[in-house]
Amino acid sequence: MSRIKKLENIGITLILMLILSACYEPREGCLDIEAVNYELDADKNTLEDCIYPEFRLQVAHRYSTQDTIFRFRLRDSIYYDDFGQPFRVNDLRFYLSDLKLLFDNGQEMMLEDELAVYIRQPGGTVEMQVLEDNFALVNPSITQNYVIGTSTNSGNIQSLSFTLGLDDPANQIIPDSLPASHPLSLRDSSMYLGIDSGYVFQRIELFRDTTAADTIPEVLLIGTPGYQQHYAVDVVAAKDRGFHLLLTLQVDYRVWFRGINVKTDSKAALIEKIVGNLPEAFSVVSIVQQNQ
Repeated sequence: MSRIKKLENIGITLILMLILSACYEPREGCLDIEAVNYELDADKNTLEDCIYPEFRLQVAHRYSTQDTIFRFRLRDSIYYDDFGQPFRVNDLRFYLSDLKLLFDNGQEMMLEDELAVYIRQPGGTVEMQVLEDNFALVNPSITQNYVIGTSTNSGNIQSLSFTLGLDDPANQIIPDSLPASHPLSLRDSSMYLGIDSGYVFQRIELFRDTTAADTIPEVLLIGTPGYQQHYAVDVVAAKDRGFHLLLTLQVDYRVWFRGINVKTDSKAALIEKIVGNLPEAFSVVSIVQQNQ
């Protein structure tokens, strides 16, 4: 090939390369390795489009017998206390808060979601505080996944800790200062005792008699400082970088109502027995990593 021909080929190649490069548009994507939608082959980083891992909670409402476990249902289902006496549960709701995962290196999962709230202090003064937005209002009649918050922590999980109820200062929040969609807002006024006592941690409505004549349930309102309970449940699982985490927490209501006497126990006796049973009613049954 002549020298002139070689130069012509080189020129053509250079022209084609220039044309191709002029047509190529850099592909935008999330280049943060901590994100769920991390794109290794992206050319331009768009952090505003990054989706970060969520800590998600699912609550499995169950009732166990000697040989089986079945779904716990409200209103029409009949259950039996330890004395063989039937009862029904018309309504049951409770608050979970401060859910944390602890890793085997001692690191605690830190959530990035915050909530600006107004707190009523002793004496009536009001001040604004910023709290970690880590709350769920749980109801057995509603099936849903609760998004507890966003976190980029990863590693080998050792345990889950949480509070049934609310600690201060969360229990001192002025509900009207919250968005209507928040679980601590007054959209559910039956979960609030008032300014002095704060929130209802557990609300339980029992029918002590299962006959059609029994139309007025016994309403148990469990709240005020001292009735919130803190738990730690062992967990063996891994949390990889860039994945959502869905944890299923099971509640066994056979344990929840263990030892009650629906015919003779007073409200106070029912409350004390239920509160005493709760540490054994919760267990973690699964942890699943999700990429969407």
